[in-house]
Amino acid sequence: MAPDTDHESSTELDALLRMGVQAALACADFNQAFETFLAEMPRQLPGFAARLPPGAERSIGLAVFREIWNHTPRPELGWKRLTVPKPERNAPCPCGSGKKYKQCCAPREGTSPFPSDGFTVLSYVLETVPVADFGDVPFRQLDPEEVEHVASEWQKDGRIEPATRLLEALLAPGNKLDSRHEPAFDTLCDLYLDDGRAEARLALVERFMQQQDKPLRAAAWQRRATLHADSGEHAQAWEVFKEAQRLDPDNPSLAHLELVLLANQDRYDEARTRAAFWAKRLVKLGYGDEPIVALMEDVARDPEVLRAMLAAHQHDEDWDAEATPEDLDALEGLIENLPAPSCQYRLSPQDGGAGPLQASAELDAVEQDWDDSYWGDAEERNPWSDTRWLGWLGDHPLAWHSFAVIEDVIGILGDSLFPEDAVDRLDRMEDRLYGHAIALLRKVLADNRAEGLTLEWGWMENRPALRLLMQNIDLARYSPEELPLLEWLVLTLNPNDNGGQRERLVHALCEAGRPADALAVCDRYPGDGLAGTLYGRVLALYLLGRRSDAVAALAHAAKRLPKVLKTLVAARPKTPPLTPGMVTHGGDDEAWHYRVASLETWGKCEALDWLKQTAGRKP
Repeated sequence: MAPDTDHESSTELDALLRMGVQAALACADFNQAFETFLAEMPRQLPGFAARLPPGAERSIGLAVFREIWNHTPRPELGWKRLTVPKPERNAPCPCGSGKKYKQCCAPREGTSPFPSDGFTVLSYVLETVPVADFGDVPFRQLDPEEVEHVASEWQKDGRIEPATRLLEALLAPGNKLDSRHEPAFDTLCDLYLDDGRAEARLALVERFMQQQDKPLRAAAWQRRATLHADSGEHAQAWEVFKEAQRLDPDNPSLAHLELVLLANQDRYDEARTRAAFWAKRLVKLGYGDEPIVALMEDVARDPEVLRAMLAAHQHDEDWDAEATPEDLDALEGLIENLPAPSCQYRLSPQDGGAGPLQASAELDAVEQDWDDSYWGDAEERNPWSDTRWLGWLGDHPLAWHSFAVIEDVIGILGDSLFPEDAVDRLDRMEDRLYGHAIALLRKVLADNRAEGLTLEWGWMENRPALRLLMQNIDLARYSPEELPLLEWLVLTLNPNDNGGQRERLVHALCEAGRPADALAVCDRYPGDGLAGTLYGRVLALYLLGRRSDAVAALAHAAKRLPKVLKTLVAARPKTPPLTPGMVTHGGDDEAWHYRVASLETWGKCEALDWLKQTAGRKP
């Protein structure tokens, strides 16, 4: 009997895959890794383990883990996979029972909780890679559509920077790209759009307009036509559209684009005629069952369908309506009178980890109600067109004990819907909310006796709280609060450093006169190729008076990242070409970013003259 997967939540499946990948990456020996996986299953996934038929734990566990093992790319092997083939029927069963495979686990072959249409574990592997090291990933070993899927899932989870950095590395200049990279190109354009990075999006589109691969180049020309149309540059939009059509005349997305361009000029009669043309053409091309054909047929019957579709799209994107002074006063009043932090979460501390933040039944219900009230229907996403959610916050004080709700409200404060003269008020409200979130997190950990334990990023439930802490650290830069928050995050809560904060911590510790602690942080990440860790080690050793070790560490850092040293000691280096949000590992831009972030620290530590002198010595 297979486990009852119909009732298995996506969270449980996520935890199963993550646990399997961690076991696989921790050991290159399949049998040892399998024993670790089997031992961890009852502890980390008690519900899944309890549903396994008695006596079938090893056989089903083997089937599950072999699938995970065979799908896991291994960074230490150049992202290749170590596959374990299906055993011969008369071979010893790999589960370790001592029986032949046909007499043991073979009858349960195919028992799996995974989707029948396949699954991917790449996301869990990439979680083990520092964001700054994405540029070192050999993407030629990976399926670009699988990489794009990971980025899209991160985007949905609010992990905008890692998603953006991953796709920037995948699509970096110099990489060999083809039509399989088109989804990644589209997603990165959307990430830039959502993040308000118009210049980066335009630069990406114009770079891709020069790609050798014709379908990929055509996709970029289509995107460029859309940008022209959005700017009211209709003549240019049509010129670019014609080039996109010449490059890839059978692309079905051209149909949608042409109708949008016509609608932007209120040419709805022409849109009806062209829709009828495209409907027939797309059927001939084999797209008869695709939604685009149904849309063309609908517009050909009634062009008002197109008008309504574009109006709904505009409404969905229309977040720029300013809040009224009354709205702002109401929100400020709520935030200035927040209730004292109260623990509404349960943790399950074990083996040094706090486990996932499990909301109480009351708070869980409030969070569900908040999602319905704030986000509402996809057709009603302008919060200031209907501010019922603002009154809802006043009626539900328990919501202020939810990390997810606090994160959403801070996101609202950062939107461009407030008048410019409200900036100071918004900053005060933001500071108040971050302070409340940090106090709430400390309260939750203390009440659950989880102080000093890790709050693992791998648990989705923990991410709103961790993101709030990371955002607060960004705002606290150069303030007295920065170092304690950095230490708490990197050294205690999130030692895997999913947010990439260890570089800042190393330099902040050096500035604080604690080089031994800075060196200890570097030692936590052996083999780390980040500029901040490599050169931070040099600085820490110098401050400890270990000059010969500092010289050796500098030689090592300079060998791995020579441009960083050259730029750091230069008197007036020129600013290299910079792509917003993108850093080339080992490149001029990485060196420049390190100089901007760390030159002041080297100066404060009175180590810059020594660095220049040492760098100038001949070997």
